[in-house]
Amino acid sequence: MRSIFTPLRTLRENLRQINTAVNASREFSEASRTRGDAKNSVGPLSGIPL
Repeated sequence: MRSIFTPLRTLRENLRQINTAVNASREFSEASRTRGDAKNSVGPLSGIPL
């Protein structure tokens, strides 16, 4: 019975890690956009959609 829950825990942990990575990427893009606005120029990462 426990063998059923182990893959579910692994999947849940993997989804948390993916969520963390996506949030970090979103924050990085937002910071890059903010820096670009402050410089009144287009940042090098502004064309990369997420």
